[in-house]
Amino acid sequence: MKLVRLLRPSLLLLFLVSSILSARAQAPVTVVDHGRTWTLDNGIVKATIAKDNGSMPSLVYRGVEIMAASGGTWEHNPQGAPVLTNTVTIDPAGNGGARAEVSIKGISNGTFMMTKGAPGGGTLCDIELRYSLGRGDSGIYVYSILSHPASYPAAGVGAEDRYITRLNQQFDWITVDKDRNMLEAAPTDWGTGVVVHAKEQRIMSKGVYKNSVEHKYSYSGMQYRTPAYGWSSTKNHIGAWFINPTTEYLSGGPTRIDLDAHFGDNGNPEPIILDYWHSGHYNGTRANLAAGEAWTKVIGPIFVYVNSLDAPKPTSRQELDTLAATAGNPTVPASWSANANALWQDALAQAKREYAKWPFDWVHGVDYTPLAQRGAVTGQIVLDDPLAPRGASLRLPHLTVGLTHADIDPATIPRPTRRPFDGPSNTGPSNAGPGQQRRQGGPFELPPDAGSWIHDARFYQFFSDGTDDGRFVIAKVRPGTYTLRATADGVLGDFVQADITVEAGKTVDLGKLVWKPVRYGRQLWEIGYPDRAADEFFKGDGDNYWLWGWNLRYALLFPHDVTYTVGKSDPHKDWFFEEVPHATDLSFVNPSAKDPANQRFGWVKAESLAQYPQTDQRGPWAVYGKGRETNWTIKFNVAGKLHGTAALRVALAGVNGMRSGLPVSLNGQPIGAIGDGGQPANLRLINTDAIRYNTDKGLWQQRTLKFDADLLKPGENTLTFTVPAGEVSTGVVWDYLRLEIDDAAMPQP
Repeated sequence: MKLVRLLRPSLLLLFLVSSILSARAQAPVTVVDHGRTWTLDNGIVKATIAKDNGSMPSLVYRGVEIMAASGGTWEHNPQGAPVLTNTVTIDPAGNGGARAEVSIKGISNGTFMMTKGAPGGGTLCDIELRYSLGRGDSGIYVYSILSHPASYPAAGVGAEDRYITRLNQQFDWITVDKDRNMLEAAPTDWGTGVVVHAKEQRIMSKGVYKNSVEHKYSYSGMQYRTPAYGWSSTKNHIGAWFINPTTEYLSGGPTRIDLDAHFGDNGNPEPIILDYWHSGHYNGTRANLAAGEAWTKVIGPIFVYVNSLDAPKPTSRQELDTLAATAGNPTVPASWSANANALWQDALAQAKREYAKWPFDWVHGVDYTPLAQRGAVTGQIVLDDPLAPRGASLRLPHLTVGLTHADIDPATIPRPTRRPFDGPSNTGPSNAGPGQQRRQGGPFELPPDAGSWIHDARFYQFFSDGTDDGRFVIAKVRPGTYTLRATADGVLGDFVQADITVEAGKTVDLGKLVWKPVRYGRQLWEIGYPDRAADEFFKGDGDNYWLWGWNLRYALLFPHDVTYTVGKSDPHKDWFFEEVPHATDLSFVNPSAKDPANQRFGWVKAESLAQYPQTDQRGPWAVYGKGRETNWTIKFNVAGKLHGTAALRVALAGVNGMRSGLPVSLNGQPIGAIGDGGQPANLRLINTDAIRYNTDKGLWQQRTLKFDADLLKPGENTLTFTVPAGEVSTGVVWDYLRLEIDDAAMPQP
């Protein structure tokens, strides 16, 4: 009491606030049954959980409601199941208030289709949803357990499954990664915009981003590289985040991308955070179970983390005036950016703490392997590349090593029972998904990567970053037999070694593994850098690639298309990151834009809802969304007459359309097409929607077109790549190009 009298008023307030926060952090966890709902409360957060469908309609943080609309929901839930049970799986009364957990479990009996209205249909799998809250947790854990007993018929889990939260509109700053970390448009600015090309792409005519297109797919992130993402508020300085403590329960490997955050789809939308463990986006993954297959998978626990700033940086009147004066291509207050970054950095630090605790010791009663029963794999990958150019490095920068299940035999993939279509299926598991058939009508046809692990979401995966000298440790691995896979920047292709067996509590030391990349001969030249992304090319960098409309603005940047001279041109300036048809109607340009070819925002002409109502799903795209044929030319010199076989090797970070491949001409004569399926190493290209969905990475593919080296002439030669006329959302996203010569090989027929 005497101490309080001695404190100045400001220090007294600080002392009282600190005492309150400390008391909240030490408060016991409680769970209260309200009949149709539970409330879990630890003094920091209070969550309301619905017993019928497992949703979380309310999450209150320090007295502030975080949620809006339906709150937190799973795409597939047990509502309406023939057998539905509600259980307190961890009773805080029995552990001194340390933790509470509740469960909503539905049994389908293999006959009831749960959430049949979900994208791609429902599921016959049993579903259990759990929410867990511990003492001092600034957020809540959520996880889903899906089970398919051997007695059940064939089943899928729809075209996608995800956990999603809808937040209140106080959240106005979106953060996916360092490149997508920004003030968002006002909800109604987007909600009342003119649809262009598809409902999720809208031209805004008002607000800080007026004359810009907001596209939800601009906020797709690489799941392995986005451990914490979400929204924060410039008003109350609160952040709401999804944290995946591990990616083992996700799918598609370390380059898999999917939607992370965006607006809802209505006139006054709510901010959304999403966590997909599988979907067909970017030709992604699917979980299909055969009749008689016993299967279960635990998705999560995901941590829904909430944080706040006690001393945010103040915003000046000058900053606000500048923001208003620069509407369209805004200068955002530096204080807002600083506050948002402080919240995000705290979330990233929390993600590291969550990984350190993984697997959580409080998860029981489901197929969740504790730490003591997990193993590890170590080793060193050594690069052996004798045909590399003299002086080439043997280091392995950005080495990523992982364990996955083996590829499956394509002959075992079930054929569809009705005519499939190119897109998410609407019925059961007999329909094609990612890694299955992708052709409209006609005979059934498997894609080149049919059966690949990269499309199969049924299994767990374990990836880790190695060092550039090739050393790696993959920790916390469930026991089983796996295939080891590795990639590194600067090396074309990947390393694969099968039959790696992991045992409980043991570490497998693989010793030195020699990686000898595929080469077809000596290297004549290269363009770019093989890193499974287009970031080394013009506008493929992190500041730009995700912005909507580069396929239109290509016509402004390269009015005469691309001509690149090996040894003279600069790939960072002279090679655009995507080759698309050349737009011929430039009416998309905002006449008031200062630099419509380059400025990030404010370059799109605003349109009228009277002319283009939102029921028009193409809008002005019907006017300017097509273009002429595009021809890109590479000039290079050959010192003397060559013989043998030439191999043109092309790595693509994305493809839209191009089913017949990317036509190539040498010195004006056609020599084939990249990805036309005409040669064993030149399999058909796979559509990934990378251009339409604004990315420079994702499902990577490499093709090799071989031709007779005698076609090369001494002196200057030209290679030409042609993208046919059509929608400017078709074409390719580049990663790397290389020409190799095998002087001793027989000429290519």
